[in-house]
Amino acid sequence: MHSILERKKQLAAFMAVAIKGGVRDRVLGAMVVVGLILLLTTPVVALFSMRQVLALATSYSLSIISLMGLLLTLFIAMGLLARDLEQRQVYTICSLPISRATYLLGKFLGFAIVIFLAVAILGCFSAGALFVLERIHPAERAFAWGGFFIGLWFQYWVLLIVGAITILFSTVATSNFLPLALSVGIYLGSYSSEAVHYFVRTAAGQKELGAAVRLFGNVVYWILPNFSAFDLKAQIIYGVALNGRELLLTQLYAVGYLGVVLLLATLAFARREFF
Repeated sequence: MHSILERKKQLAAFMAVAIKGGVRDRVLGAMVVVGLILLLTTPVVALFSMRQVLALATSYSLSIISLMGLLLTLFIAMGLLARDLEQRQVYTICSLPISRATYLLGKFLGFAIVIFLAVAILGCFSAGALFVLERIHPAERAFAWGGFFIGLWFQYWVLLIVGAITILFSTVATSNFLPLALSVGIYLGSYSSEAVHYFVRTAAGQKELGAAVRLFGNVVYWILPNFSAFDLKAQIIYGVALNGRELLLTQLYAVGYLGVVLLLATLAFARREFF
């Protein structure tokens, strides 16, 4: 019992350190500034489409949140271990009776809280801009606010998975460039892996592609996260009803994939030699 309580205290301590690191880097303040810019520019951008003002504004807002969230995720996730390695704090931590899994999980949970706050800030500013536009340019059908916030929620999970992947690469890499390059590559590839997988299975794909290429496409599809399943932008814009079963399966997939990546990161970090 005492061991469990002690581990919880250690976990909370590492979470607090990660959160303080994000605040010290003025991450949340930067998100407020970006949110204000998003609030002011969304109505201007939306005017480029007089017939689909709200649709364009929604697409623009979600795209900006996705882009800023990705940049923020990479910036914070790469610094979680790199900062401790540069300052040699990890050497002290590893010499103490503290589990490396507790250290890594605590850091990740702190990162998750910072990212959640950033997405929440941007989402609130974006929702404010969309609310104003909905009043100024009323559409034929009511805006799908529920779908909008569900879309933000799944964007948040995309960022969590990208952050976990970045941390995984950081546990084995000796430089910051490799985790950055691999994480960006996986992020971009994960949005097209499903389309490639479907093409490989079509008659045209069977005819045009060799067996090795088809096998490679299938392997990549099963390894990379399927981020296209998290993208609800089209459903939100066009008011398509969301399927509760599909949303539940997507959430379970996100939790499972994140768990596997964190497990691999923990195993890799436990085997890394610091002395």
